[in-house]
Amino acid sequence: MGKSNTQKVSPILSSLYAAVAFLLEVGLLFAAALAAIAYVPWPTIPAILVVVVPLLALWSVFFSPKAVVKLRLRTRLTLIHLIYLVGSYVLWLSIDRSFTEQSQIWAIAMLVLTGVSAILILATGGYVVPHDRTKPQPSPRPQPQPVGARTAQSAQSPAPARGRRAAR
Repeated sequence: MGKSNTQKVSPILSSLYAAVAFLLEVGLLFAAALAAIAYVPWPTIPAILVVVVPLLALWSVFFSPKAVVKLRLRTRLTLIHLIYLVGSYVLWLSIDRSFTEQSQIWAIAMLVLTGVSAILILATGGYVVPHDRTKPQPSPRPQPQPVGARTAQSAQSPAPARGRRAAR
């Protein structure tokens, strides 16, 4: 147990963050579905689909760990936590409109989990978040050469020696 050579944080912290992030993502979908039921004047299923499907598409394109559009880690985490806070507030409003006062515990739980997630990220410097931390390498582009120049050079003399043999 503990850190391996390739990890910056303990696996326990990484799995704790993964569990909290999963609960927050499910809570966000739950908040969106309850808001759709409470505020969209359509039948239940179409109202939920109209709200949740675009949210899932937005999440998968920008905010999931395997997102198509790669945002910087700090930007992605800031936006995600702002979305969680908005989700907590939406959950609070939709429960307040449609359900009893005792159900407010779900909005409070989502708010607390958002705080736990932020604390885990700040305490570990963001290393609990799965994110590609390698710097993008510019692809080397070959220099265009005239078509006949390379073949004429190789036909006249052998290629110059490279590496260790060139140093001898």
